[in-house]
Amino acid sequence: MAGVSINHYLAPPGYPLQSFLDDAVAAGANGIGITERTLSEAAPAVLKAMLRERELCVTSVNSAGFFLWADPERATLQHSTNARLLEAAAELAADTLVVIGGGLHDMGPQDNKHDLIRARAAFEAELPAMIEAARKYGVRLGVEPMHPLRIFTKGTLNTLAQAAALCDRLPGLGVVLDLFHVWWDPDLEPMLARLHDRLTLVQISGVMQPRNQNALPKRCLPKQGAADVGWILRALKACRYQGRFEFELFAEDLDGQKVAEVMTAAVTEFASLYGEPECRS
Repeated sequence: MAGVSINHYLAPPGYPLQSFLDDAVAAGANGIGITERTLSEAAPAVLKAMLRERELCVTSVNSAGFFLWADPERATLQHSTNARLLEAAAELAADTLVVIGGGLHDMGPQDNKHDLIRARAAFEAELPAMIEAARKYGVRLGVEPMHPLRIFTKGTLNTLAQAAALCDRLPGLGVVLDLFHVWWDPDLEPMLARLHDRLTLVQISGVMQPRNQNALPKRCLPKQGAADVGWILRALKACRYQGRFEFELFAEDLDGQKVAEVMTAAVTEFASLYGEPECRS
């Protein structure tokens, strides 16, 4: 039976890392996804010992990339961050280093109708060097397609068809499937079959529209919201996906819920959904 890990993004500011790890174990999680904040709270060698003590793996390191900074200082800082995350992913034997391309806003004011074309070309041009660096470290890269609403702030890789074409051109590249960003994709089922052996991680959550319908959709527990997470999990089983699963929900989406209770609910709901019969009603 597949298990699920918990991304550290769930922890609010001030929530001790040790408590987060203990809560993950108590909830029945088999690993964690780590973030830049995780590494600011514990050096990789220290974190490695903490994880070994609790028999937790690292399913993801979040997030490298962001290649589009026009500001030279931001670009230099990002290059340093990418190198640090790559080294951490290697030391922690992470399943994947998540790579996000960067949004149009990173390029400065948009005054050119071809900015999107340039952004996508610039993102792809940066990947071969990063793939080679990851290969030397023994790290698997996974680019993460982002919902089109995130083109300005996060990434210009927005569909699974784009991701598949990118993988065809760059054989060393993998894909992180974040259901929050791709659950709507009309090509989801055939693309799962096409990409199943290139998926480095599947991140799960539900997708909910806040009461304010002008607000962006938000993450929730897997059985809540509009996304048919159960069907997607069954589709992944049908195409023999062999990788890990990770629950990703941000602290700002807790809405007063306790971290430990959300962890337990996520693990329980994942187990229930993953074990459902392989049919769609």
